[in-house]
Amino acid sequence: MRFNCLILSVLLSVVSKAYGTEDNGSHLRRKEYVIPDDSSDEEEPIRRVFVKYQKNMRSNLDAELAKRSSRAKKHYDFRDMDTFVMTLPESELAELKKSKLVESVHDDVKRYPMHIPESIKHRQLQAGTETIPYGIDLVQATEAWEVGARGQGVKVCVMDTGVYGDHEDLPTITGPAITDLSFSEDGVGHGTHCAGTIAAPENNLGVVGVAPEADIYSVKVFSDNGGFAYSSGILAAAQECAAGGADIISMSLGGPLPNLFEILGFRNLLRNGVISVAAAGNFGNGLWSFPASYPGVVSVGAVDENKRKAPFSQFNRQVDIAAPGVDVLSTLPMKAPCQICDQIDAFSYGTISGTSMACPHVAGVLALLASFKPEAEPSEYIRAIENSAEDLGAPGKDREFGNGLIQAYAALEYLNGGPINNVASITKTCNDDTISFTLKMLTDDKASDISWELRSLVDSEVYLSGSHYDDVTAVTVRECIPKNCYIFTMYD
Repeated sequence: MRFNCLILSVLLSVVSKAYGTEDNGSHLRRKEYVIPDDSSDEEEPIRRVFVKYQKNMRSNLDAELAKRSSRAKKHYDFRDMDTFVMTLPESELAELKKSKLVESVHDDVKRYPMHIPESIKHRQLQAGTETIPYGIDLVQATEAWEVGARGQGVKVCVMDTGVYGDHEDLPTITGPAITDLSFSEDGVGHGTHCAGTIAAPENNLGVVGVAPEADIYSVKVFSDNGGFAYSSGILAAAQECAAGGADIISMSLGGPLPNLFEILGFRNLLRNGVISVAAAGNFGNGLWSFPASYPGVVSVGAVDENKRKAPFSQFNRQVDIAAPGVDVLSTLPMKAPCQICDQIDAFSYGTISGTSMACPHVAGVLALLASFKPEAEPSEYIRAIENSAEDLGAPGKDREFGNGLIQAYAALEYLNGGPINNVASITKTCNDDTISFTLKMLTDDKASDISWELRSLVDSEVYLSGSHYDDVTAVTVRECIPKNCYIFTMYD
C-alpha cells in the first residue's frame, strides 16, 4: 500500500490513449459497465474521454455540448468530480478543448481480465467430498478459521465477468439491480472462479474458499465475450460496490495506462472505508498495471504452491503482497454459456493461473481480518497483512513478492497485538457421534495411478475414497465420519 504524492504526480503526467460509447446525466450510467466492442461506423476517428469542467459549470457545458454536436455521446456524469465521460469525433474534441468551460481532458483507457487462458484445466471432483485447494492452507486460512475468523458479516464485491448465481458451491450472490446486466450470469467463467476462491462455503462438496462465510456482491464489468472494459466503467462499478455495502473490492483486472479519475476514485473509496485489491498483471515484466499500482490499492503478485514467483507475475515497487496464483482450483459456471468451459455438462470446477487468481486470495484474507476485528480501520487491515507476510525473495519488501506471501493467521495476531487467546472457535466441528478425518498429500507426476479409501473395520463399508488427481498437486480432504475403527489404504 502506497500513499505517495510523488507517485501520484508521475501518474498524472503519463496518462494517454483510448477510444470510443449513452446519454443523460445520471451519476452512474450502469449499462455502460460493459463495452462489447470498440467499433464505429464513423469515418472520422472518435475518442472516449473524461471531460473535467470548471466548478459549477456543469449545466453551462451541457448546453454548449448540445449546441456543438449531435454526435457526442455521454456515458457517465461523475458530479463529485465535476466530470463527464463521453465519446465524440476527434475534430469536435479539439474544439471542445478550447472551451473556457473545460478544465482538462483525459483519455478513458482500457482494462482487461488478468488470467492466462491457456492455463485452464477442468476438474471433475470426487462426489461427496470437499477438496481444499492448496492456496487455502498456503495463506493460513484454516488456522484463521480455528479462532473464529471465517469472513462472517463481511461483503466482498467481485468486479468481473459476473458470478454464476446458481452454483451449488457458492453462497447467495447479490448485486445491483441492472436490467440488462445480470450480476448472477457469467458467460466467461472468470468471475465465478474468483468468487469461489474468496467464499466457496464449507458444505461437504466441491471446494472451499478463503473466507467461507463471507458474502459476495457481484458487479459485472466485462461482457460475455471477455474482452475489455473502460476505466470509467471500472470507476463507476467500484462506486456501485461501495453503494451496495461492500467492505472489500476484488479486481482481477488491469491495464497498462493510468487514469487520473481512477486514482482519485480509489483514494476516496479507501477514505470511506472500502479496501480495493487488484491483480498486479500477467506480462512477467517490470511495468506497472492499473488500478493495482495506484496509491490506495493493494497490488497482488502471484506465487505457485512451492512459494516461487509465477513467471508471468509482473514485478515492480508497487507490488504490495503475494498470493497463490498458479493452477488455482475453484468454481466454474454449471451451465452454458461459459467461454472457458469446454465441457460445461461435465465440469463445474477447474484450475486457472494468473494474478487474477492471486487477487481473490488477498480479498478473502482481508475478509477474515474484518470478521475477526470489525471495528478496525482499513489501514489497520492493510498494515496487518503487510507486516505479517512471510518474507520471500530478498530480505524485506522487494519488487517480486512485495512484503511477501500473505498469511492470514499471522495477520490476525498482528491485528490482535499478540497471540490470540480465549477466542471462541466457530469453525466447522464434528458432532458427538462423529470424528474428524483429515488427509493431506502432494501427488507426483503419475497422479492418475493414485487412489485411496477409508474402510470400516466393523462392516467393511468404504466411507471415503479418492482418485483421478492431477499431477503434482496438493490435495487436502477434511470430513466428519462416524466414530469407528477404520483402515486407510492408498494405492499407487
